[in-house]
Amino acid sequence: MKNVISISEARKELPRMIREIQKKPGTVFKITVRNETIAEVRSANRLVPAGEAVRKLANLRKKLFSSAKEGDQEPVSKRVKDYLYPEGNS
Repeated sequence: MKNVISISEARKELPRMIREIQKKPGTVFKITVRNETIAEVRSANRLVPAGEAVRKLANLRKKLFSSAKEGDQEPVSKRVKDYLYPEGNS
Protein backbone atom coordinates (compact mmCIF):
# COMPACT_ATOMS: atom_id res chain seq x y z
CA MET A 1 0.00 0.00 0.00
CA LYS A 2 1.33 3.41 -0.91
CA ASN A 3 1.71 6.02 1.85
CA VAL A 4 0.06 8.93 0.00
CA ILE A 5 -3.59 8.18 -0.52
CA SER A 6 -6.80 10.01 -1.36
CA ILE A 7 -9.46 10.61 1.27
CA SER A 8 -11.85 8.17 -0.42
CA GLU A 9 -9.17 5.46 -0.50
CA ALA A 10 -8.32 6.17 3.16
CA ARG A 11 -11.96 5.59 4.14
CA LYS A 12 -11.88 2.16 2.50
CA GLU A 13 -8.39 1.19 3.69
CA LEU A 14 -8.41 2.51 7.28
CA PRO A 15 -8.34 -0.94 8.95
CA ARG A 16 -5.39 -2.01 6.79
CA MET A 17 -3.60 1.28 7.52
CA ILE A 18 -4.06 0.76 11.28
CA ARG A 19 -2.68 -2.79 11.08
CA GLU A 20 0.37 -1.60 9.17
CA ILE A 21 1.01 1.20 11.69
CA GLN A 22 0.77 -1.35 14.51
CA LYS A 23 3.39 -3.51 12.78
CA LYS A 24 5.66 -0.58 11.85
CA PRO A 25 5.15 2.40 14.21
CA GLY A 26 7.28 4.68 12.03
CA THR A 27 4.82 4.40 9.12
CA VAL A 28 3.01 7.61 8.14
CA PHE A 29 0.08 7.81 5.73
CA LYS A 30 -0.58 11.14 4.03
CA ILE A 31 -4.22 11.81 3.17
CA THR A 32 -4.88 14.01 0.15
CA VAL A 33 -7.87 15.96 -1.15
CA ARG A 34 -7.51 17.01 -4.78
CA ASN A 35 -3.79 16.13 -4.69
CA GLU A 36 -3.14 18.37 -1.66
CA THR A 37 -1.98 16.72 1.57
CA ILE A 38 -4.41 17.69 4.31
CA ALA A 39 -3.74 15.12 7.04
CA GLU A 40 -1.38 12.42 8.27
CA VAL A 41 -2.19 9.17 10.04
CA ARG A 42 0.63 7.92 12.27
CA SER A 43 1.22 5.98 15.46
CA ALA A 44 0.22 7.70 18.69
CA ASN A 45 3.20 6.05 20.40
CA ARG A 46 6.30 8.17 20.12
CA LEU A 47 9.40 6.38 18.91
CA VAL A 48 11.57 8.49 21.22
CA PRO A 49 10.27 9.76 24.57
CA ALA A 50 9.62 13.50 24.71
CA GLY A 51 12.64 15.42 25.93
CA GLU A 52 15.04 12.49 25.52
CA ALA A 53 17.32 14.33 23.07
CA VAL A 54 17.56 17.35 25.40
CA ARG A 55 18.46 15.13 28.37
CA LYS A 56 21.15 13.36 26.34
CA LEU A 57 22.63 16.66 25.14
CA ALA A 58 22.71 18.05 28.68
CA ASN A 59 24.42 14.90 29.97
CA LEU A 60 26.88 14.99 27.09
CA ARG A 61 27.76 18.61 27.83
CA LYS A 62 28.32 17.84 31.51
CA LYS A 63 30.46 14.82 30.69
CA LEU A 64 32.61 16.59 28.11
CA PHE A 65 33.21 19.77 30.08
CA SER A 66 33.57 18.30 33.56
CA SER A 67 36.25 15.81 32.54
CA ALA A 68 38.15 18.03 30.08
CA LYS A 69 40.97 20.27 31.20
CA GLU A 70 40.92 23.99 30.38
CA GLY A 71 42.04 24.47 26.76
CA ASP A 72 41.80 20.73 26.13
CA GLN A 73 38.02 20.62 25.65
CA GLU A 74 36.40 18.56 22.91
CA PRO A 75 33.68 20.37 20.96
CA VAL A 76 30.25 18.89 21.66
CA SER A 77 29.41 18.78 17.95
CA LYS A 78 32.39 16.57 17.19
CA ARG A 79 30.88 13.38 18.70
CA VAL A 80 27.29 14.32 19.44
CA LYS A 81 25.79 11.58 17.23
CA ASP A 82 27.81 8.93 19.09
CA TYR A 83 26.13 9.99 22.33
CA LEU A 84 22.63 10.62 20.98
CA TYR A 85 22.43 7.51 18.81
CA PRO A 86 24.59 4.80 20.34
CA GLU A 87 24.78 1.59 18.35
CA GLY A 88 22.19 -0.96 19.34
CA ASN A 89 19.65 1.64 20.56
CA SER A 90 18.38 2.75 17.18
